[in-house]
Amino acid sequence: MSKPTRRKIAFIGGGGVRTPLVVFGINEAAERLGAEELVLYDPDQERVGIMAELGRAVVAQEGGSLRVRQASSIEDAVEGASFVLNSIRVGGTQARSHDERASIELGYPGQETTGPGGVAMALRTVATAVEQAKVVERLSPQAWLINFTNPAGLITQAIRHNSGAKVVGICDTPTEMLHRINTALGARPEEVQCDYVGLNHLGWIRRIRLRGEDVTDRLLADDAFLSQLYSVPLFEHDLIRTLRLIPTEYLFFYYSRRRALENQRRQGSTRGTEVEQLSRKLIGSLAQLLKEGDSAAAISTYVDYLNTRSGSYMKLEGKGTRSSTPPTPVEWTRSAPRADTIASPSM
Repeated sequence: MSKPTRRKIAFIGGGGVRTPLVVFGINEAAERLGAEELVLYDPDQERVGIMAELGRAVVAQEGGSLRVRQASSIEDAVEGASFVLNSIRVGGTQARSHDERASIELGYPGQETTGPGGVAMALRTVATAVEQAKVVERLSPQAWLINFTNPAGLITQAIRHNSGAKVVGICDTPTEMLHRINTALGARPEEVQCDYVGLNHLGWIRRIRLRGEDVTDRLLADDAFLSQLYSVPLFEHDLIRTLRLIPTEYLFFYYSRRRALENQRRQGSTRGTEVEQLSRKLIGSLAQLLKEGDSAAAISTYVDYLNTRSGSYMKLEGKGTRSSTPPTPVEWTRSAPRADTIASPSM
């Protein structure tokens, strides 16, 4: 990385609502990555066109030389790439809504990455993800395939077992929990060390050290601290203390299955349905604003969407409400919102 490079990065699934955040992050790190070009591919040409145009507006606003373009095919996107990001949703948000409603009808919480919804999503996605990985293997065998697609563990394992692509699966649920712990402690990241066990959406923090001191017992006894770890109250503090483990938010669908199910039934909706409605409205607004040449308003509309979506996260399942009141507004620059609240299939 000490020598200048001219790396191409491909993004499969570039028509999704996570794309502007990906553009933001890569543009910010472009010099360190040696990234010259980000190429977006999606079978929905209209949506990926919108996201490519919005991505270019992000680069123009933030400053930078990253080129963002729309690929004519997956081969066009992948060939010659150093990294290939993969974030696809086979069947779209309509399929997510269907899976979640079907789960509720069968007596399970409607959630697309755990439980019956997660199995359905995996079965619908595996073949496509493997096929795309084989394209990466054939055209860019040295590229790293970074799998964002959920259920991340299942999809990454399927790609590893059925293709020769160099793949790693990533999930920001663990790092989000670490961020919340740092914030609750009022400490810098380098001052806090946590032991994490589990994988992706299903994991636990079992030990916390603050400036080298093991503070686990003290923090487990601190209700004020535990209350800051989740966007809405999900776990009884006595449960956390009994487990002696701090669970990530997705364990709510296991530890509190009946509560999640009852809240969803009472509201007559699921997170997937909420997201589908929000995203449909967003795409329509972006298309109109970009057509009018008002890229600043398009970016502002996108940030408003992030705030609304983040503000309603887990409220339906955890509290039985569908409030979309946003949290403290996010700053677009230098503090992009958590990726999984707006981008990963889990949200």
